[in-house]
Amino acid sequence: MTDDELAAWKARKDAGRARAYEAEVKTATLLRDHPEAIDGFRVFCARMGGFYSIRNCMRIYGQNPNVAHVQPRRFWGGYGFNREVTDPNAAIWIVAPKVERTFTKEVKNERTGQTEEVEDSYKVWPIEDIYPSAATAPKGGPCVFCNGPEGEPCPDSCPVRQPQSGPPPTREDVAEAVADVLKKLGGFDASVLTTLGPDPMRDGYGDPYETPGVRWGTISVTTGATNRSGKPRKRSYRFLHTVDLDRPGVRYAIAGLGVIWISPYELRNDTGNGHAAVTIQYGDDVPAADRHWDSRFHKEGPHAPVLNGITFAGTSLVYPHEERWRWFSPNRAGYGEVTEGAAEKMGQILRQLLPHYRGLVEFDAIEEAGFRKRAARRAREADHEAKRLAEREQELAEQRADAEQRAADHRHQAANPNEL
Repeated sequence: MTDDELAAWKARKDAGRARAYEAEVKTATLLRDHPEAIDGFRVFCARMGGFYSIRNCMRIYGQNPNVAHVQPRRFWGGYGFNREVTDPNAAIWIVAPKVERTFTKEVKNERTGQTEEVEDSYKVWPIEDIYPSAATAPKGGPCVFCNGPEGEPCPDSCPVRQPQSGPPPTREDVAEAVADVLKKLGGFDASVLTTLGPDPMRDGYGDPYETPGVRWGTISVTTGATNRSGKPRKRSYRFLHTVDLDRPGVRYAIAGLGVIWISPYELRNDTGNGHAAVTIQYGDDVPAADRHWDSRFHKEGPHAPVLNGITFAGTSLVYPHEERWRWFSPNRAGYGEVTEGAAEKMGQILRQLLPHYRGLVEFDAIEEAGFRKRAARRAREADHEAKRLAEREQELAEQRADAEQRAADHRHQAANPNEL
C-alpha cells in the first residue's frame, strides 16, 4: 500500500467512525425524546439476528433505519453467502469488539544507557463497514435461494433480503445503552419505562418472544489446511431448508455450495422410524429433456453442489443410524465417482444436515408421506403383477383348452381306426 493509498484508507476509516458515532447519538436522542419508540427499536435489534450489540444496532439504525439484513463484506463474500458487494457506497459503519494486544518492545534505559525489553499493550475499538443485502449480488452462479441471476441484486422476496429471526433485548438493556451514549449530553431517565405498559415481547414467565423472520442454519467443513496456530481451518456455510410433502423431502439451499435434497428412501419396507435409509440428491431435479439414456451418466441439475472443483450429481443412499456406515459412493457429473477428499467433505456436511433433518417438527409428516408414496408405488407394482398373472392365466387356460381338445381328438382316433 502506497503512502497515498494508506492516507486514503485512514481518511475513509476516520469518516466512517465519525458517521457511526453521529448515528449512535442520533438514535439515542430519538429514543430519549420518544421513549414509546423503544419497543420498535427492540424489534429492529432482534431482526439483526443477534449479530450486533445494542449500540451497534443504534449505529445501524441511525444510518439506515429500513435495512433488513447486514453483514461484513468478507462474510457476504466467502464465509457465509458467496455474494459480492455491488454498491460500496451503501456501507454502514459500526464499531467492532475491542481488541487488546500485548507485545514486547526494546526501550533504552536512560539511567543505565542499556537497551531493555519491556512489555507494553494497547486497546482499540476497530471501525468496520458492513453492507445491506440489497447492495449485494450472487457470484459464481444464480442465487440458490431465489434463483436470481449472477451479478444482479436479488428481488425483495429473496430470503437474503428478509429480516432475520431473533430475541429482542430488554427495555432495561436499551435504556442502559441510551444512558451510556448520552451520559455527556444529559443522560437518560430510565423511570419512563414504567409508562410504557406491559412488555409485548415477553411472555408471562419473562422469556422473550422471537421476532418473525428468516432463521439461518450454519454448517462447517474442515478443509485440511491449518492456520497460524496449527489448528485446522474451517469453512462455514449458511443454509435454509424447505419442506416438500408432495415429493416428499427437504431441500437444503446452501450458500456457496449448492442444493442438497434429503428424502425417505422409496424402496424401503418400514413404516418410517427415522433409522432407515434416506436418499441424498445433489442439486435440483434434472429437466426431463436433459436426462441421459445411460444410467451410468449423471447429468447435473440446477444448483448442483461443487466441492474441490468437482460437481456432484445424481443420488446416493445413506443409512444415518449406523455409526460406521460405509461411504455411499457419491457420483460426479458425467461418469464416475468423486474423489476421496471431496467425498469426505461432503460427508462432513451430511453429518450435520441429517440430524437437522431428523429434528424437524415436520419429520413425522415427511416419514408418513414417504410411507404413503411407497405404499402407492407397491400398489402399482402389485397391480402390474396381478395383470401379468391374469394374462398368464388366460394364456394357460387357452393352452389347457387346446391340450384337452387334442386329447379328445386322439381318443376318438384310437377308438375309430377306420376313420384314419
